Amino acid sequence: MEYDAKKRCCGFCYGVGATMKCARCPRAYCSRDCQVKDWKVGGHKVWCGNAGEKCVDYEIREAGDKGLGLFTMRDYQSGEKILVERAVMTTYGAGRPINRDQLENRNVLAATMALAPTESTALNDKFEVNCAALGDLDEDSGSGVFVNFSRVNHECLGNSDHRYDVGLELMLLVATQDIPAGSEVTFSYACNQPTTERALIASFRGFQCTCRACQYPDIAAKLDRTLELNDKIFELGSHGRTDQAIQVGRSLINLYDELQLSDMLYVRTYYDMYQVAITKQKSVQLGSKFIREAYRHALRFYGRGENREVQKFKRYSENPSLHRNYRCIN
Repeated sequence: MEYDAKKRCCGFCYGVGATMKCARCPRAYCSRDCQVKDWKVGGHKVWCGNAGEKCVDYEIREAGDKGLGLFTMRDYQSGEKILVERAVMTTYGAGRPINRDQLENRNVLAATMALAPTESTALNDKFEVNCAALGDLDEDSGSGVFVNFSRVNHECLGNSDHRYDVGLELMLLVATQDIPAGSEVTFSYACNQPTTERALIASFRGFQCTCRACQYPDIAAKLDRTLELNDKIFELGSHGRTDQAIQVGRSLINLYDELQLSDMLYVRTYYDMYQVAITKQKSVQLGSKFIREAYRHALRFYGRGENREVQKFKRYSENPSLHRNYRCIN
């Protein structure tokens, strides 16, 4: 049988006709070998029963003129892991070609070749259209392609967010708000860009976004405002204007609440506020509060205390003086 993105398949190799399943959760497998590999190297040992499964919790189906999309089959609560997935191919460094030797077997190859652009059989084309960063955008962290994750479409104001868990080598797709059953899961392909740039990126990718931010200028303006305020925190803090920087941070948090944005934005802003607050004796205690909030949101998003980012915020929350900014102005 040919690979069909809409049908259930093996949770490890994407093989069709997966008749076995995990004893603890609905995850399907085509063989005992795939089940063992998924437990050992696929991350299922960590996420068994705690992340969505294809054709059980979410499905891939037609999404109008966007082609295929990923839709919920049950209600998801904010913070839940919609899916957790490993990369089928990765590359580090610009311009490196992708070859078929990277792919584990013919099932993985078939699933990868089913991705856009469907008219091309070149793996480099598949990679260019579907790749996601394997870390922060400002790091030389490489890129990877994830078969089911790649089906998630763009909305400037989506209902999910994603991060790559470096320690487990898995992509996490997380609900940023409560998502009712039957809803399409989306995230922004240009979350750090203003409205004009987001429109250009959508046009380049061949689609027109119709999300709330694109329909209502006041919402788009609020998204743009989050970018402006984010830049202001460190600008003010670097000039010793700590109180004003913290006030800007509070305004930014209020916008996140209103727009129902990702936990990871809260993490970034609370961490920035912490770094500014601990530069002065009078606001050190406030800084401790901010770093505890950053830790709480990071733990909620990643879902495990062993994550590298979560560990960093935990260390600072337990001992704020470990940070190099600690009372540096005083």
